[in-house]
This record gives sequence, C-alpha cells and structure tokens, in this order.
Amino acid sequence: MAFIRVEKKQSGTYLRIVQSYKENGKPKHKTLHSLGKVEDYPPNQLEAIAKKLLALSGINMKPIVADSFHEVGRYNYGYALVVKKLFDVFKIGTFIKRVNVKRRIKFNWGQALHLMVAERLNDPVSKLQNSLNQEELIGISEKTIPLHHLYRALDVLAQEQEFLKEFLFEQQQNLFTQNLDVVFYDVTTLYFESQIEEPDCLRQKGYSKDGKAHKTQVVLGLLVDKLRNPISYQIYKGNTYEGGTMPEALKRLKDKYRIDQVIVVADSAMIDQSNQEFIAKMDGVSYIIGDSIKVLPKKIKTILLDREVHKSLDGIKKENFSYHETTYKGRRIICTYSAKRARKSKIEREKLINKAQTWINQPSKYSQTKKRGAGKYIVTDKEGDILLNTAKINKDAMYDGFKAIATTTDIPVSQILEKYRDLWQVERAFRTLKSQLEIRPMFHWTDKRIEGHVAMCFLSFLFLNYLRNLTKLSEKEIVKTLDLMQLSAIKHNDDSKELMYMRSKSTDNQDIITKKLKIVVPKEISTQSAIYQCIR
Repeated sequence: MAFIRVEKKQSGTYLRIVQSYKENGKPKHKTLHSLGKVEDYPPNQLEAIAKKLLALSGINMKPIVADSFHEVGRYNYGYALVVKKLFDVFKIGTFIKRVNVKRRIKFNWGQALHLMVAERLNDPVSKLQNSLNQEELIGISEKTIPLHHLYRALDVLAQEQEFLKEFLFEQQQNLFTQNLDVVFYDVTTLYFESQIEEPDCLRQKGYSKDGKAHKTQVVLGLLVDKLRNPISYQIYKGNTYEGGTMPEALKRLKDKYRIDQVIVVADSAMIDQSNQEFIAKMDGVSYIIGDSIKVLPKKIKTILLDREVHKSLDGIKKENFSYHETTYKGRRIICTYSAKRARKSKIEREKLINKAQTWINQPSKYSQTKKRGAGKYIVTDKEGDILLNTAKINKDAMYDGFKAIATTTDIPVSQILEKYRDLWQVERAFRTLKSQLEIRPMFHWTDKRIEGHVAMCFLSFLFLNYLRNLTKLSEKEIVKTLDLMQLSAIKHNDDSKELMYMRSKSTDNQDIITKKLKIVVPKEISTQSAIYQCIR
C-alpha cells in the first residue's frame, strides 16, 4: 500500500510517496518518489496535486466543498481579465508611461481607465456609478479607486487625445496585415440632457440625428476601415454642418497617419461640391460617394435613367440589377437600377399618398407648412382647393430604383459598388457606440470632460470591435459571455481567515474568447493568492 509521508527536518518539510510491504513477515517501507520540499510548492500547486489525487480515487470534490465552505461574495472577473489583456495587445501600458513622463502624472490613472473601459463594456453608467460598481469587479485594483481619479483620468485623455489616436492607429497597423486602402466616413450627433448653450463651447443646438433638436449636442465625425476598426474621430460644435467636417478629417488622415493612397467612401451629404473640389486637390485621395441624379443636367439625367443602355453585372439578371456609367465634371457617375429598391420606393410613396389623401379628405388635419413627408404630395390650386400633387408624384416615380454613385477612382464598377455597399460599416459602428456602449446622452458639461469621455468610449469601441473580429462573435454575445465569468468567494466553516474562490462553469463562447486572446483563467477552485497571480 502506498501513502504520502511528511518528514520535518531542519532544512524544511519533505514529501515522499512511500510503499509499505512485508518481507519475511516483517513490515518494511520503500520510497517510490520524492516530491521535494513543501516550501518549494506554491499553494495552488499543492491544491492541484491534492485535487488530482482525490479525483483519481473517485471522490467527488463538490460535496466536500459544499459541506465545508460558505459563500461570502461574488465578483465578475471576465471584464477585468479581458480588458487587461487588451491593454497588453494594444500596448496601452506604454502609452500611459509616455504620458506620465511627459506630464509628470503621479496618480495611477491607468487603473482608473481600466475600470472605466471595463464598466463601459459591462454596463455603461455615469462615472459616479462606475466608482460604486467597482466592488462587483475583481482584478483591477486591490484598493478602491477614488471617484476623482476617474475624472482626472478623463482630463488626461482629453489632453492626450491626439496622441492616443495616433498611438492606437500605429498599434492597429502592426496588428492587422491588410492595407488601409479604403476608409469610410460619417458623422453623428451626441446629445446632452441639457438645453443650455455655452458660447464658444462644444455643446450647441443644431440639426440632431437623434431627433433631439431641443437639446444641446456635439457632432462626432468617425473614420473606420472595412473591418469596422476605428481609425480616428473628431469632435465638433453641435451646430457644425456635417459636410464641413470632411476637409479637416481628410487633412488629419493624410498628415498624421502617413497614408499614401486611400479611397474615402461617404454618403452624399458628406461630400458637396466644395468638398469634391477639396479632395481633387489632395494627392493620393479619391472618393466614392452617393450622388443625386435629380440635380444633374437634363441631358446627363436622361441617359442615366434610360434602362435600355444599362449593362448587367456578372451573375445578376439585368431586370434585377443594372448600371450605366458616364463622365461629368471630371468624375465618373455610375447610375444603378435595382428592382428591389424600386419596389421599396413605390411602397413608401404609396403610404405617403394615402396619408396625403387622408389630409385632403379632412382638411382640418392638414397644415400648409408641412412640406416634407406626405405634405409634399399636396398642392393648393388657385381656387384654394387642396389636391393631390400628381405632377410631383409622377416626377418622383421616375427615380424609383435608381441610385447614382460618383467617384474619382479608376477601379472597376463592381469594386466601386462593393466598397459603397460597405458604407454600412460606419453606420454599424455608430450604432454600437450609441446602443451597446451608450456614448450618449452625455452628462459632462465642460469641453475637457466631453473630449475625455469620447476618447474613453473610442478606446472601448476599439476593444469591442477587436474582440468581434477576433472571435467572430457579436457584440451582444461577447458582453453576455463576459457577464458569466464570475468568481464566488468562499470561506471555510471553521471561520478561518483564508479565502478561497470558486470559478463559474466555462461556456463555449468563453473558451473561444480566452483561447483567441491566449488568456489563462483561474482554476475551478483557487486560493486568493493564486487568483491575484492569474488576474492581476
């Protein structure tokens, strides 16, 4: 029979696996294997050996733990562990050290940033609630991070936002192999729970894309690549015309990110005539934009709308999708026709016509000031009668299914259409920022705090999108998976001071995330010291 012998000597306590046997009727022992000194083993290794031996004996550990321990707390370790790893991937520690040297910062604002990003991914709340919620997370700091450190960290981010954007772009260039040959640009508005405008400040009232015209806002311009990786952003006053943000965005792109050749893809509102002229003068920059057929000269328009001269794309029936190309004012105009788009336009117009007819039948519900929507299909004649504007209806019907794209590139039409279709990537990026990360409404009032908040959200989005591309999981799946990565703090019933931690069961998606990030998760049952070694 084999057993473990513990021998205490002056040099330490030794473990040996010893076998007892009888020889000529006399009991004897021989050492099968020496395990060495107990002091050479960290507690978690001794624990692992004991668990393995118990498992080999067929004993179930769960009843033993259940009978011997009780839970004293429960924490999430997933967000802290994953954000810590992403800090390493993007070398945020190096960025923080450079800022500390430059500004001689004494407090640990890196921990504050770690907490804010983890909470932004977890449950976006105010910075005050961030401070209160940190007790639910384990792995960020052994001590409570003061609330004022969160605010001061935002101030640092605001002061270093340009350096942060350049630094993150450099890291992305090192991480990803594809060339940055196309960028997508769009703007959105971020509103505040305030109606008070401050002169010469970012918070101003303007055209709101969130339908919050009565509230103050800022305008956010965002550049992303074809994988939805954020390249850069810029914040403008809330009353800034969205098309006016394009020249500065492109100039920064060329000056700061050292890009030789790039195609900018944007919606028609982004690149008006002045912006087209601006881009034409920039070396190495071309564009693909949505264009308006209606504003083109009649001669050009007539050719583009003639489906008899349209061509088909490979593999697509001409009656379903076709295009015609011409040149106008130094740029290529590609007019496409989609039968699916035509059906959609017709249905939407018929809804407006029905609404307009309701107003005509009940004039008290109609206001002549309504020029949009159904109102555009109503006209008042010389006698003052309210009628359907059939001329306007027929004119709009002419454009059903047609869409124009303008470009200064010389690439094939199929590639132009593909790149323009990818414009939805930036729309999805804004959707994630607004919904998943809840970048707005904002509750900061000074320009510095606003800029710091947006910089923190930009970093959070970069991390979340990197995880999405790496794991092929959706943003919601990633967050749900990290939510389930929990530790229960358990204590022995003899009221000893030693805390143990029991990890929640791993899920398939958790395994995907941890394997892709090459993260080592805590063991199923670990000591407090082993937990700190793993997640800090």
